[in-house]
Amino acid sequence: MAASCDSKLSCRREHVDELLDRLSTQFLEMVPIRKMKWKDEETAVLVATAQLQQRVLQATVLHPVCRLHPPALSYRTTFMKQLVHKLEQLGAEVCDEVYETYTDLLMQREDEEDMLCYKNYTLPWGEKVSLQESVNLVSQGTTGLSTWQAAQHLAEWVLENPDILREKQVVELGCGLGLTGVVVCRACSIQSYTFTDCHAQVLFLLAKNIERNLALPCADNRLASGAENGCARERKMMRKIKRQLSLTSDKTDGAAASASDRISNHDVGDTEVEVMTSPTKSITTDLEEKPEEDEDVSVSEDIGNVAGVRLEVSAAHWDLDETGQIATLRADPSIRICYLNWEQCQDRVAEQLEADVILGADVVYDPSIIPSLVCLLRQLLEPGPGKPNKKAFIASTVRNEDTRDAFLIALSSEGLSYSVVEGPQEVYFHYERMVPIEILEITAP
Repeated sequence: MAASCDSKLSCRREHVDELLDRLSTQFLEMVPIRKMKWKDEETAVLVATAQLQQRVLQATVLHPVCRLHPPALSYRTTFMKQLVHKLEQLGAEVCDEVYETYTDLLMQREDEEDMLCYKNYTLPWGEKVSLQESVNLVSQGTTGLSTWQAAQHLAEWVLENPDILREKQVVELGCGLGLTGVVVCRACSIQSYTFTDCHAQVLFLLAKNIERNLALPCADNRLASGAENGCARERKMMRKIKRQLSLTSDKTDGAAASASDRISNHDVGDTEVEVMTSPTKSITTDLEEKPEEDEDVSVSEDIGNVAGVRLEVSAAHWDLDETGQIATLRADPSIRICYLNWEQCQDRVAEQLEADVILGADVVYDPSIIPSLVCLLRQLLEPGPGKPNKKAFIASTVRNEDTRDAFLIALSSEGLSYSVVEGPQEVYFHYERMVPIEILEITAP
């Protein structure tokens, strides 16, 4: 009898731990509150006692990762509002700590600092990948300041197929804020990895995300505040980005709705907004701002400059080449960042990038740049000495069949072969899976 009771107690504890773990990973990844997998019967289990309610807080808003790399303030506040609502619906006695935590969040003022937040993705072995992202889907004329579904899908596929990248030189096109690349560097025994993008703000935040996740010990996944902010010029750069994100969050709403080619449903808290935009095309606004008196004017120019970007990276973490457009991570010289504009690249770029495998996620979005993308793929896939079997794996959310068809036709016209590969079988990250995501394997003859 006693053994039976102990077994039931153990099972109940395991069930609670499983529910808390699932809730925690969704919260830290900023899964929209109304889409969280959190059934009422599960809520009843988790909030039955004051001690369990405190464990819910410790798994979410009071989690050590949340304290260090917090999701958006509006998201945390909405979560606590929903938690209190669920507790009251169930007729549970709400413990004081829940009310105190909710009140503390309500008293915080959302300002330009909150235009950037953290999304913390949980790897299969429990480590976190913490990325600083914009709270807005469209920011500063690019969607590269947020992580898209195809990047998460490709990262899941990489986790299931590490041997494909083993001892390979990998180049990622349109890497955005770095989720796929960080996962590859953590999970695969690669020879080298080069992150590429063409937007100055994306490249700046990408460098900080790489430093946060790959340059320092992963055990506590932290950066000291002084090291994170870097030198005075970097602090100015970050301050400028946050200020511009704050100002443009209101002014770009109309422009984002009229921009073309990329369609996605993006949830913020409990609201869902449909936007259409192209990641590399600028959204024109009437925003003009004067630099602060203590601010180097060249910093503001660098931020919005897309053509001929000179990388803004921390000298403590990166070594720049003579062009200022390729940076090598000091802690791991096999990791590089490269400014790469598909529409302006030349044949020599392929030689500099030295790719065995090319990755890309959500890079097929705009028919007007497909020719440039395919031309670049052809260059990178050109067989070289000791590299006869190069491959590209491109993950795309199929939002527009015409755009997909245009990409496939362009591949064929350049003499490139393609086939659809089987997607990931396991679910590691939480993202919208209703829209189909396709991974193409592309090779040269």
